Amino acid sequence: MSKLLIEGVSRTFAGVGGGQPVRALQPVDLSVAANDFITILGPSGCGKSTLLRIVAGLEAPSSGRVLLDGKAVTRPGPDRGMVFQSYTLFPWLTVAENIGFGLREQGR
Repeated sequence: MSKLLIEGVSRTFAGVGGGQPVRALQPVDLSVAANDFITILGPSGCGKSTLLRIVAGLEAPSSGRVLLDGKAVTRPGPDRGMVFQSYTLFPWLTVAENIGFGLREQGR
């Protein structure tokens, strides 16, 4: 059984000012077993960060699904984390809720 399963995951963003939609991530399929070590490589703008944000539950895919231990990833959770190149806040939370997010996820 896969620890992480990514099936047909893609991401398309609405076009600016009603323009053409932008496909940030072509459909991706990936299966990662427990204790595997993988690297995601590619040029700037190819969708690496978008894929990682989807796996972390920070963004929803436009299509496909992500399963972690057989459970759908639909939002951030205590079973995974991400170190950002620059700071990132959850835009749907207040400042106080962002500060308390980690503690809340750990049940504190």
